[in-house]
Amino acid sequence: MNKKILITIAVMTIVAFMVTNCVSSKKYNELLQQKENCDKEVASLNKKTHKQETDITELTALRDRLRSEITAAQNELDTLRRNYFVCKGELTSLQDSYSKIDSKYKTTVSSNQQLSQDLLAKEEALNTLARTLSEKEAELTEKEKKVAELQGILDAMQNKMRELKNKISDALTGFAGKGLTVYTKDGKVYVSVDEKLLFASGKWEVSAEGRNALVQVSNALANNPDIQILVEGHTDNVPFKGRGDVKDNWDLSVMRATAIVKILLENSNVNPAQVEAGGRGEFSPVVDNSSSENRAKNRRSDIIVTPKLDELYQILGE
Repeated sequence: MNKKILITIAVMTIVAFMVTNCVSSKKYNELLQQKENCDKEVASLNKKTHKQETDITELTALRDRLRSEITAAQNELDTLRRNYFVCKGELTSLQDSYSKIDSKYKTTVSSNQQLSQDLLAKEEALNTLARTLSEKEAELTEKEKKVAELQGILDAMQNKMRELKNKISDALTGFAGKGLTVYTKDGKVYVSVDEKLLFASGKWEVSAEGRNALVQVSNALANNPDIQILVEGHTDNVPFKGRGDVKDNWDLSVMRATAIVKILLENSNVNPAQVEAGGRGEFSPVVDNSSSENRAKNRRSDIIVTPKLDELYQILGE
């Protein structure tokens, strides 16, 4: 809902309340201050959510750019290899030609000036081609080194994510069939948990069984400095009738994400600097909300584990 409309509704509600209940000016000011605090908190949460979406977009763009650069580098590497073999063939041909001319020169006592000039020209061409070949070989070696370095880092990241996914899956074996799914997508590990395992309807307090699952997740994520952890709360599109400061699906999704983060951080080996919480409300469904079964699938919480890309940034910045 538009922020201005929310403010208008809130003001009208306060005015109506004052008219019908004759509240004091002091009470009105307190209510107005509470409203302003709520507005500030919503704005702050929206800004943080926007930043997270921007970070995800940047990471996705970086991944695509890396893939594109690797493909371009591989194509250039293939071209250099072809040029190398062409030059090598030409070098062999020139060496054969040089040997024949040199042999003829040595066996012919009365060689003419033209033959001598041809020989010198062939020698110069041979030297030039040899220098070119040497440069191509050096360039090829450098390209191969960079491609191998990039590929090595990407492979290491993929292996790291694969190992982490397996570790999380093993830790959550006891929750199979209870609305918890672990999978990989775009180089990230997703732990997707249905609402029924973590929260009662319209609540953001984590259940005992849900807490146990999150403790297992935090143990699997502990002592991993090379990852970032994003916790996203999701709802269906059924309007949430709020209570207190939690007024709608946006607020509910944020509160749920924050509740999950707090439990993960109870493990002192999970670095708070690596963890973020964000609410997506109803705006990132996995299926349409056309049935109760689909709406249940959309009411979920996602723990998204992403590898840090510091090494790749350093190589690309060279």
